[in-house]
Amino acid sequence: MSAQAPVIVLIEDEPNLVTMYHVAFRTSGFGLLTAVDAKQGLDMIAHEKPDLVLLDIIIPKEQGKVVEFDKRIGFEVLKEIKNNPETKHIPVITLTNLDSPEDRKRSQELGALDYIIKANVLPREVVDRAKKALKGGK
Repeated sequence: MSAQAPVIVLIEDEPNLVTMYHVAFRTSGFGLLTAVDAKQGLDMIAHEKPDLVLLDIIIPKEQGKVVEFDKRIGFEVLKEIKNNPETKHIPVITLTNLDSPEDRKRSQELGALDYIIKANVLPREVVDRAKKALKGGK
């Protein structure tokens, strides 16, 4: 992590949530970059090499494509991040509304550091957990 503000990539397709997290992270001194789909997110991660990724599970592959809820595209993104030698060190927090033991387990098995249910936490709590992740904790 550099001496500058940590850079976080948020991959989230819901505009209201993007705005909410953007405000929460910016006011806490973080640089927050946002992507609305898997392709844009992976391109941004490869180019920016962020300090942390916040990843929704239910996202489209590409902007303008239909979101396929049964595909859980975010898991494909997580797998690509962790299988790429240039990005596998970047901590990823799954930020979703899917609250199933299977999804939690899959997220952990693919290498996510934490699993946050969006509906159960305030934005400042997400910021606090991101700070903890950046310090090497969970």
